[in-house]
Amino acid sequence: MLLAMVSSSRPGWLAIWVLALLSACGAAKQAPPDDTATGAAASALPAPAPQAVAGLYSADEALRDVLSGPLHYVGTGPWLGVSRLQACVFRNERVVVVNAYCTLTDSHAFRIDVYSPTRGRVRIYAEGKGPVIAQTRQSYFTFTAESEPLPDPQLATRPLALTMSLQELRDYDQKRYEAFLPACYGGTELNRPRGGCLGALAPRASEWTNQHRGFLAQASDDWYRVMREMRALASKYGKEPARED
Repeated sequence: MLLAMVSSSRPGWLAIWVLALLSACGAAKQAPPDDTATGAAASALPAPAPQAVAGLYSADEALRDVLSGPLHYVGTGPWLGVSRLQACVFRNERVVVVNAYCTLTDSHAFRIDVYSPTRGRVRIYAEGKGPVIAQTRQSYFTFTAESEPLPDPQLATRPLALTMSLQELRDYDQKRYEAFLPACYGGTELNRPRGGCLGALAPRASEWTNQHRGFLAQASDDWYRVMREMRALASKYGKEPARED
C-alpha cells in the first residue's frame, strides 16, 4: 500500500527509492547473526570446568577382559621393574596380559599387568607365605590393585596395539612408566591397608575405593580362574629365576 501511495503522488524515481529501501529492510531481517558479536558474548561466559580424568579401568573389568577369549602367546623375557625373573606375555582380542613372575614352579607371589588399548592398565599383586596358587584371599598378607588411564596422545609414545611384539610392548611400557601417569591404588601390604589416587585422579579416590572394596576384600572367581590359567601357561612358557652369582 505504501508503494502504491507514493507512486500515485510522487515522481517514479521516488517509488524506486522506496522499493529499494523496503528490500534493504527485508534483507536485514534475514541476515545471519554477527559472528563477532556472538564470539564476544561467548568469551564473556565462564570457562567450563575441567573434565575429570576418564579411564578408571577396574580390576574386575580387566579380569573379565583376560577371560573373554583364548590367549595367544607373545613371548617370554625381561620386564620393567622385575629383577631376576622373566615375564610371559599373552594377548587376546581385547587386552595384553603380562604374567610378571612367569616361573616353571609355583611362587609365593603372583602379579599380572593387563593393558587395554581403550581403557588403560590394571595391575593386581598377591603374596602369601606359601605358593599363592594354592591359597585364597584370606591367606594373602599382601593383595593390591592399581588402575592407570591411557597415556595422553600428545606424549611421544606409540599407542598400544594388540599386535605389538614383545620388544614393542616393553618399549611401550618403558615410555608409559616414564610419563608418570595419574593412578589409583589400594589393598593391603603386609596386612596394612594402603590406597589413594595420584595426580589428576586424586579427586576420584573414594570412587575407586568403592569400586574395588569387594574385590580387594574377597577377590573373585575370575581372579582365581586367571591365576590358574596363568599358572598352566607358565608351566609351558616360563623360566626359572636367574641364578645370583
